[in-house]
Amino acid sequence: MEDDFCFWDDLANPKLGLNLFPERQQIQQKNINQNHIMYKYSDLKWIKSVTREKGASWAYIEFKLGDTFDLNFSKNPKWYPTNYEKAMPGDLMVLFQTLKSSPNFRGGTFITHLVTPLDNYIGKIPDSNHPYLRLVGVVGIPKNNLPLDLNWSLLKANRGQICIVDTLESKLGSKTISQKQNFLFELFNIDNNLITEINNVNDDVDEGLEEGADKSKYKLHKFKERKPELIAKAKAVAKKENRLFCEVCNFNFEIEYPMIGSGFIECHHRFPISTGGLRKTKIEDLALVCSNCHRMLHRKYINGNYLLVEELRELILNKMSDIR
Repeated sequence: MEDDFCFWDDLANPKLGLNLFPERQQIQQKNINQNHIMYKYSDLKWIKSVTREKGASWAYIEFKLGDTFDLNFSKNPKWYPTNYEKAMPGDLMVLFQTLKSSPNFRGGTFITHLVTPLDNYIGKIPDSNHPYLRLVGVVGIPKNNLPLDLNWSLLKANRGQICIVDTLESKLGSKTISQKQNFLFELFNIDNNLITEINNVNDDVDEGLEEGADKSKYKLHKFKERKPELIAKAKAVAKKENRLFCEVCNFNFEIEYPMIGSGFIECHHRFPISTGGLRKTKIEDLALVCSNCHRMLHRKYINGNYLLVEELRELILNKMSDIR
């Protein structure tokens, strides 16, 4: 089976031999504005080992530069429940994993991601060996596919918990924390734009929105709706199918605002704000809505939840039935 990063004979035998991170050669320095976040090596404060199938396959390898995902933590009472709270938004954390050798794979310890927590919210999955979750964003990917230099050891950090950078050991003599931070930082190609763009989403925040996790998820939700190429495709498909109108109330800008309203519609991500996280957005994930309905979809209903497109449509239809 082939995926974006490597070929697999099966889940237990990942093979190197091609670029695990094809986008590493495509990173471009973007214009830096006043609100642009620029990470430096001193921001790198944490190390965490991750694993899947006890080292038989890659963990989180499907997530690329600019993606976000829920990072799992064990329920081992020796370290938790507070260990997963250590890293703060803006702190950089190196993820690494030790993979077993196989006939087609040499194994070793691999640095895979440089991430940062996006908020302080702690999610929980019931009845799981790794029930605690932190939403993190990928801000760095390794410059090469090679295992960690054998002159360095992460043995003391290899327990799944968040560890301080000083846990990294050098076999070439004592190193300062700054030297260790710099060594790890230089292993990555860094892209600061994900966090900058999410932080810059601050328009039309619901006045009833709570601070903290709620606000963070709202920003992530709005960020998902700002995909110009995908939005253009969604509109083009809708126009071709003669359905360039609001999926909630059927409002048609072109009819109500001749000429100036032609081709205008807003896009709303169908997944509720409460889910948080960023997944790869597809055209079918976007609903075409008018400005008023879009605003209502971003407000909590009386039960404290955000309405789905279908639920808001039903609310309007029920109201119209009552009037009749």
